[in-house]
Amino acid sequence: FAFHATCNARPCGTESTPCGTDARWGTSLRIMQRALARRGLSTLGGEATGKHVPYGAVGSGYYSDHTKGCYDVVKRAGVVAMRALDGVLEQRRARGAVAAREPFTLADYGTADAGTSMPLIKRLVATVRAAEPEAPIVVLYEDQSSNDWNSVFSRVHNRIPHAEPSFIPADNVFVLVSGASFYEQCAPAATVDFGFSATAMHWLRAAPASIPDALLATLTTDAGVLAAFEAQAAHDWVAILKQRSAELKPGGALAIANFAVDEQQRFLGKSEHVKESMFDTHARLWRELADEGRITAHEFEATNFPVFYRSLAQCRAPFDDLHGKASELQELEWVTGETDLVRCPYHVRWLAERGDAMAHARRFVPTTRTWSNSTFRLGLDAARSEDERDAIVNELFERYTQAVAHAPDDHAMDYVHSYIHLSKPAV
Repeated sequence: FAFHATCNARPCGTESTPCGTDARWGTSLRIMQRALARRGLSTLGGEATGKHVPYGAVGSGYYSDHTKGCYDVVKRAGVVAMRALDGVLEQRRARGAVAAREPFTLADYGTADAGTSMPLIKRLVATVRAAEPEAPIVVLYEDQSSNDWNSVFSRVHNRIPHAEPSFIPADNVFVLVSGASFYEQCAPAATVDFGFSATAMHWLRAAPASIPDALLATLTTDAGVLAAFEAQAAHDWVAILKQRSAELKPGGALAIANFAVDEQQRFLGKSEHVKESMFDTHARLWRELADEGRITAHEFEATNFPVFYRSLAQCRAPFDDLHGKASELQELEWVTGETDLVRCPYHVRWLAERGDAMAHARRFVPTTRTWSNSTFRLGLDAARSEDERDAIVNELFERYTQAVAHAPDDHAMDYVHSYIHLSKPAV
């Protein structure tokens, strides 16, 4: 299901409140979201569709504008990415690619609206250009076909007034996009020099089981369900890496920032900095709606995030296992890996400035909704009208807003990632 529209009017605030000319695109986005939601957990090649439907007015750059913490994550990932890029450039010099003016291809997997990665992509492009003044540079953006590609194009071509300027215009730099899943090969074999991905590859092909007591597998007390998610995550991680290995040129590299559970058992929205775990709070509020009869018990249990936050050891496991999956990854090498926590910028601002707690809550809560809205909608019965689904999910996030405003010190979305450098040996 592909969607592409162009709007030159000013971006409106949210998908649910389009205005002026943008009303056309807000309506179009809702149509796209509903079509995908109706498909629910139908699969295409084993992958569920409708897992992550963009939230916000199409073409407005809503995702990155309301996901400020991801800019900090990408900045942190830049340390690994720049080190990896140095190795790639050295390999290109050694095999004569520079003298041959061989195109340099940089891929951004799971780009969303291309906003949060833009500062790093600009830096990567500038570094390549400085090292290889005459090489054509190709920037390949990848995401699902239902992605808000209009926002990608608008950001790349500087059509969003408030957005950070992109690397365009630039001589001999070309932008391509792929609407294929990163579970598929997204570029021809041996054509990518450098691949980057941030906060994307935790999405599984599909949820392997229903989680009876939580929204996130990491929090379940059901050992069987947790084991099913762990097995799915291990299988999917190898599948992703096999596709990237096929795409990389010899001497190429990957820099990946994956959501993780670290050695202190911290993960997205759960850290020592706040009292409340974000996913526990979401589950409590969703359960309240079930207890009050707004949603059914079945709908609560059907609301599962098809994601898994791998530990660093789980990310490295395929490279260490000499008798299993490692044989499938023999063309990739683990170079470095580490975990780190990036603080929630909204919470940091609140602690520094204080002020109006409700205003803070209304700034913060959308950063938790940009990626979760479609999961809550998919958990609701297909017999419900689209307006009813919207009303229920709106009520959930309004309750969350009230909870944050009541105790703003206790709520945040700290980011915990593994930062990984992989390489493909030169021939």
